Amino acid sequence: MRAAEANQPLTDAEVEALLDPVAGAEVIALAVSGGADSLALLDVVDRWRRRSGRPEAIVLTVDHGLRPESAGEAADVAKTAEQRGFAARVLTAAGPAPTSDIEAAARDLRYRLLVREARESGASHLLLAHHRDDQAETFLMRLQRGSGVFGLAAMRRCVTSDGMAVFRPFLDIPHTRLVATTAAAGLVPVDDPMNRDPRFLRARVRMDMPRLAENGMDSKVLADLARRFANAADAIDSWVDRLISAVSVDQLATARVELVDFAAETEEVRLRLLVRLLAAIGGEGYPPRFQRLEGLDAALREGGRCKRTLGGVVAETRGKSAYFYRESGRDGLPEIPIADGGFSGVWDGRYRVRTGPDGGRALTLAALGEAGRRAIQARIASVPAAVLDVQPALWRGGDVVAAPTLGFIAEGDNVPDITVDQIVGERLATPSRFPRYAD
Repeated sequence: MRAAEANQPLTDAEVEALLDPVAGAEVIALAVSGGADSLALLDVVDRWRRRSGRPEAIVLTVDHGLRPESAGEAADVAKTAEQRGFAARVLTAAGPAPTSDIEAAARDLRYRLLVREARESGASHLLLAHHRDDQAETFLMRLQRGSGVFGLAAMRRCVTSDGMAVFRPFLDIPHTRLVATTAAAGLVPVDDPMNRDPRFLRARVRMDMPRLAENGMDSKVLADLARRFANAADAIDSWVDRLISAVSVDQLATARVELVDFAAETEEVRLRLLVRLLAAIGGEGYPPRFQRLEGLDAALREGGRCKRTLGGVVAETRGKSAYFYRESGRDGLPEIPIADGGFSGVWDGRYRVRTGPDGGRALTLAALGEAGRRAIQARIASVPAAVLDVQPALWRGGDVVAAPTLGFIAEGDNVPDITVDQIVGERLATPSRFPRYAD
């Protein structure tokens, strides 16, 4: 890209190409913080929609409450969006502000709020304004943390988070062009001092970028490196896909891997298989640190008895096999009240559940737990009690009225129809693109 082009606003032709992947969507959501990059996203989507009339778009902005000015800035974003004909919603963080690892906590909260609101708004895609400089910074941050191939692949153009497609149209566009696009649109960006605060890793990495560029490692070079790692990661995932067919998942959402087959694979393939198992069963929004993953890999290959917990999953060896099942967790598993109309949805990411109406009997879908297991005297000789404790159950007050995966239905006519199917196998068969890879 010539120097003059690097400071030019995005043209209409470029916008058409960048947004073509969402041209068929009925509703999209835009994450707009008020910074230059996200205001450029607001502008280009506005221009695009005025020419084509497609699709419906909703602007979402998050007020983290970390600065006194944040509420007013969020309100200004919503006002700007509404002036351009967008529906706009301000999402407010609830609870006390984080006091440690502020950058990561704010990011994780932002993604949860944005994805949830986008889904509830009927959007099929959530658009984020990450650009080439962000990609280069993410690559360097992952490099510093000792990430593996998948971490060094950095951000992906399109990932899926809790069923929502998260799309980054600007990932190959330099920051300077987005600044120029925002200026040409007459929009004034928010200046967030946290972006320059050396307490935060990304800010420190950003400060180093000019010096790296002087030595031939500018954002384009680093982003190209991330792309090559992404290609390698996809090749590994393709190989792992072949192994998935040999992984069995039973009705209790427990996956079994034969240790001899596991040990025969190369390290990167083993680690990726573990990541996909942890994601499918534990449901964490991001993979564990590389060092902890390596520790689990080594423990599984050492032979002998092994029982470890990682990413909300218990990995346990018995005989010649390794078993992976859900950990109950310090915060417990989801508790979902069953409304008069019944429930149809996913529980804990592992089970698709459908029930009839509660008939006004105040039922709750929750984990069976140790107390419930003992109350119904559930026992399977070859299955650890901990596996039974994390099974879905219908509760009425303090009584278990149904534990379908264990074949238990209480006597009487006050139990609604309920069907439960594990979906861990489906999740395992789909390569995970973790939301954390969007930071």
